[in-house]
Amino acid sequence: MVFHMVAFSKDETIVWQQFQKGKNTSNIAEEHKTEKWNPAYVSRVLNRAREKIAKTLKEHANSHRLDIETLLDYKGLLIGFDYQTSCQVYIVYTEKLGVIVWYKHDSYGGKLCPNCPKEKECIETLDTITQEYNLPLRDEEKKLCTTSRAITIFNKLAAKETPRYKRKGGDKNGKE
Repeated sequence: MVFHMVAFSKDETIVWQQFQKGKNTSNIAEEHKTEKWNPAYVSRVLNRAREKIAKTLKEHANSHRLDIETLLDYKGLLIGFDYQTSCQVYIVYTEKLGVIVWYKHDSYGGKLCPNCPKEKECIETLDTITQEYNLPLRDEEKKLCTTSRAITIFNKLAAKETPRYKRKGGDKNGKE
């Protein structure tokens, strides 16, 4: 299967990054008013980015023969299930590393964290996800073994509140 990597335009990259940092379309448009962006334009750009991410995540899920349980394209996350290994699989889009496919597991070849030869790589991957998606971890969550921390991070990403597509004057008091 041919994978189409997520190739964002310059505007899609900016909008995606700012949206993941918690800004809504009105705020993003306001910050780019010198470029003549308006909330409708930002919304269209964000939707294009979401479509590209959804397509890429689905392609990865299909290539791994996963049943798709949840697709949260606005969070860059797909949760699937692999019946061959009887485990949940998280597929996450990151700008730095591309698409990450993470099988829920307790050990790597029978080796538990921190004796696993892949632990450093796993930690770097999880750190990238927490930074790009601005996911705070409590001190006790940071101390979890890597496999447990991973599930905590994916659950936080799935539950993360996302900004709404709001226009100025979105509520009855005229506030955003």
